[in-house]
Amino acid sequence: MWHRDPSGYDSTTCKTYPGRSWRFHVHHWRLQVHPLQQWRRRLLTRCTWCGGRSLKGDCVNVSHSWDGPRARWWQGEKGLFHRDCSSVDRAHSTCVCESPVLDGRSYGRCATCDRFRPFGVTEANLARARDLQQIPQGGRRATSEETSDA
Repeated sequence: MWHRDPSGYDSTTCKTYPGRSWRFHVHHWRLQVHPLQQWRRRLLTRCTWCGGRSLKGDCVNVSHSWDGPRARWWQGEKGLFHRDCSSVDRAHSTCVCESPVLDGRSYGRCATCDRFRPFGVTEANLARARDLQQIPQGGRRATSEETSDA
Protein backbone atom coordinates (compact mmCIF):
# COMPACT_ATOMS: atom_id res chain seq x y z
CA MET A 1 0.00 0.00 0.00
CA TRP A 2 1.34 3.44 -0.91
CA HIS A 3 0.03 6.92 -0.12
CA ARG A 4 -0.52 9.15 -3.16
CA ASP A 5 -1.30 12.74 -2.32
CA PRO A 6 -3.67 14.10 -5.01
CA SER A 7 -1.76 17.39 -5.07
CA GLY A 8 1.40 15.56 -6.20
CA TYR A 9 3.40 16.36 -3.06
CA ASP A 10 4.37 14.06 -0.22
CA SER A 11 2.23 13.20 2.77
CA THR A 12 3.36 16.23 4.81
CA THR A 13 1.18 18.56 2.72
CA CYS A 14 -2.10 16.83 3.55
CA LYS A 15 -3.98 19.41 5.63
CA THR A 16 -6.82 17.19 6.90
CA TYR A 17 -4.77 15.44 9.61
CA PRO A 18 -1.39 16.42 11.11
CA GLY A 19 1.78 14.29 10.81
CA ARG A 20 1.50 10.60 9.96
CA SER A 21 -2.29 10.63 9.95
CA TRP A 22 -2.37 10.23 6.17
CA ARG A 23 -2.86 6.51 6.94
CA PHE A 24 -6.54 7.32 7.48
CA HIS A 25 -6.93 8.88 4.01
CA VAL A 26 -8.20 5.77 2.28
CA HIS A 27 -9.00 7.78 -0.85
CA HIS A 28 -5.26 8.58 -1.20
CA TRP A 29 -4.08 4.98 -1.00
CA ARG A 30 -2.63 3.24 -4.02
CA LEU A 31 -2.58 -0.55 -3.84
CA GLN A 32 0.32 -2.44 -5.37
CA VAL A 33 -0.01 -6.08 -6.38
CA HIS A 34 3.54 -7.21 -7.09
CA PRO A 35 2.73 -10.28 -9.24
CA LEU A 36 0.59 -8.08 -11.50
CA GLN A 37 3.36 -5.48 -11.71
CA GLN A 38 5.89 -8.16 -12.68
CA TRP A 39 3.48 -9.63 -15.22
CA ARG A 40 2.89 -6.20 -16.77
CA ARG A 41 6.61 -5.47 -17.00
CA ARG A 42 7.35 -8.84 -18.61
CA LEU A 43 4.56 -8.68 -21.19
CA LEU A 44 4.26 -4.99 -22.05
CA THR A 45 7.43 -3.06 -21.15
CA ARG A 46 10.16 -2.82 -23.78
CA CYS A 47 13.70 -1.46 -23.54
CA THR A 48 13.95 2.05 -24.99
CA TRP A 49 17.36 1.30 -26.56
CA CYS A 50 17.01 -2.19 -28.08
CA GLY A 51 13.27 -2.86 -27.89
CA GLY A 52 13.83 -6.16 -26.04
CA ARG A 53 11.55 -7.64 -23.41
CA SER A 54 12.15 -7.76 -19.69
CA LEU A 55 13.37 -11.23 -18.75
CA LYS A 56 14.10 -12.75 -15.37
CA GLY A 57 17.89 -12.44 -15.65
CA ASP A 58 17.80 -9.34 -17.86
CA CYS A 59 15.22 -6.94 -16.44
CA VAL A 60 14.14 -3.71 -18.09
CA ASN A 61 14.21 -1.57 -14.96
CA VAL A 62 16.81 1.21 -15.37
CA SER A 63 15.51 4.74 -15.83
CA HIS A 64 17.32 7.94 -16.79
CA SER A 65 14.71 10.19 -15.18
CA TRP A 66 13.56 10.68 -11.63
CA ASP A 67 9.84 11.09 -12.13
CA GLY A 68 8.74 10.19 -15.64
CA PRO A 69 5.17 10.14 -16.93
CA ARG A 70 3.01 7.26 -15.73
CA ALA A 71 1.50 4.93 -18.28
CA ARG A 72 -1.92 3.30 -18.05
CA TRP A 73 -1.97 -0.17 -16.51
CA TRP A 74 -2.50 -1.85 -19.91
CA GLN A 75 0.48 -0.04 -21.47
CA GLY A 76 4.18 -0.71 -20.95
CA GLU A 77 6.33 1.71 -18.99
CA LYS A 78 8.24 4.21 -21.12
CA GLY A 79 11.86 5.29 -20.74
CA LEU A 80 13.23 2.09 -19.17
CA PHE A 81 16.39 0.26 -20.24
CA HIS A 82 18.22 -3.02 -19.69
CA ARG A 83 21.27 -2.31 -17.52
CA ASP A 84 23.76 -2.80 -20.37
CA CYS A 85 21.56 -0.88 -22.83
CA SER A 86 21.55 2.05 -20.41
CA SER A 87 25.36 2.08 -20.48
CA VAL A 88 25.42 2.03 -24.28
CA ASP A 89 22.83 4.81 -24.48
CA ARG A 90 24.84 6.99 -22.08
CA ALA A 91 28.03 6.29 -24.02
CA HIS A 92 26.36 7.40 -27.27
CA SER A 93 25.44 10.72 -25.63
CA THR A 94 28.93 11.33 -24.15
CA CYS A 95 31.56 13.55 -25.77
CA VAL A 96 34.72 11.55 -26.51
CA CYS A 97 36.52 14.19 -28.61
CA GLU A 98 40.33 14.32 -28.30
CA SER A 99 40.27 18.09 -27.75
CA PRO A 100 36.72 19.13 -26.82
CA VAL A 101 35.47 22.71 -26.75
CA LEU A 102 33.46 22.71 -23.52
CA ASP A 103 31.21 25.16 -21.64
CA GLY A 104 33.00 24.58 -18.34
CA ARG A 105 36.70 24.00 -17.80
CA SER A 106 36.65 20.21 -17.97
CA TYR A 107 32.96 19.38 -18.40
CA GLY A 108 29.80 20.57 -20.16
CA ARG A 109 28.35 20.51 -23.66
CA CYS A 110 30.96 20.18 -26.38
CA ALA A 111 30.71 22.72 -29.21
CA THR A 112 32.39 20.27 -31.61
CA CYS A 113 30.11 17.22 -31.30
CA ASP A 114 27.17 18.73 -29.33
CA ARG A 115 27.39 15.98 -26.71
CA PHE A 116 27.89 16.28 -22.96
CA ARG A 117 31.19 15.55 -21.19
CA PRO A 118 30.60 14.71 -17.49
CA PHE A 119 32.65 16.20 -14.66
CA GLY A 120 35.65 14.16 -13.52
CA VAL A 121 35.82 11.87 -16.54
CA THR A 122 39.09 9.92 -16.80
CA GLU A 123 40.93 8.44 -19.77
CA ALA A 124 39.65 5.00 -18.73
CA ASN A 125 36.07 6.32 -18.81
CA LEU A 126 36.64 7.84 -22.26
CA ALA A 127 38.14 4.60 -23.56
CA ARG A 128 35.10 2.66 -22.29
CA ALA A 129 32.71 5.20 -23.86
CA ARG A 130 34.58 5.00 -27.18
CA ASP A 131 34.33 1.21 -27.03
CA LEU A 132 30.59 1.30 -26.30
CA GLN A 133 30.00 3.85 -29.08
CA GLN A 134 31.12 1.18 -31.57
CA ILE A 135 27.84 -0.65 -30.87
CA PRO A 136 25.30 0.51 -33.48
CA GLN A 137 22.16 2.45 -32.54
CA GLY A 138 19.67 0.06 -30.94
CA GLY A 139 22.18 -2.80 -30.75
CA ARG A 140 23.51 -4.82 -27.85
CA ARG A 141 26.70 -6.69 -27.16
CA ALA A 142 26.53 -10.44 -27.49
CA THR A 143 26.45 -12.12 -24.09
CA SER A 144 29.06 -14.68 -23.12
CA GLU A 145 26.53 -17.48 -23.73
CA GLU A 146 25.89 -16.29 -27.30
CA THR A 147 29.59 -15.91 -28.11
CA SER A 148 30.44 -19.42 -26.78
CA ASP A 149 27.79 -20.97 -29.06
CA ALA A 150 29.34 -19.48 -32.20
